[in-house]
Amino acid sequence: MKQLFKFLFILTFVLSSCQKDSKPQNTEAEEFKRVEQVVQGVFDDVWAAKKEEMILNYQTKDFVLLEHGEIWTNDTIASWCKKAKLRDDGTKRINNFNFFKAKKEGNRIWMAYHNHATFKKDTIVGKYEWLESIVAVKQDSVWKLELMHSTRVGR
Repeated sequence: MKQLFKFLFILTFVLSSCQKDSKPQNTEAEEFKRVEQVVQGVFDDVWAAKKEEMILNYQTKDFVLLEHGEIWTNDTIASWCKKAKLRDDGTKRINNFNFFKAKKEGNRIWMAYHNHATFKKDTIVGKYEWLESIVAVKQDSVWKLELMHSTRVGR
């Protein structure tokens, strides 16, 4: 009987140690938040700051953007960034998002959202809105955009 108690004590200790060492799994809501941060980051760093060197921080190598009937790749976006820097007149782009639908299946998340961008230069302000969706995939524990579809609302 003494051996049984000793065995149960050791087993309980081992099991509790294993639980402390294991990483807690992220909840679905936390994963959605991480992907929302990827969307915010790509718009702030690539589309607003025009930093083509940041593209692969947010997008997969085979990323595709469907933009108003055009197909854009990472190369297309990098080229756009370079040209946009040359014609930069000091206008600042501020992006805000209203995420309204999200779905997770394994290492893939699909989201739909409204993208509200404000363009400011001195006292001039322009506002634009797009209806967009993305597909994000988890690669080596990092969420990256694989696909984006964008349609301008209004105008």
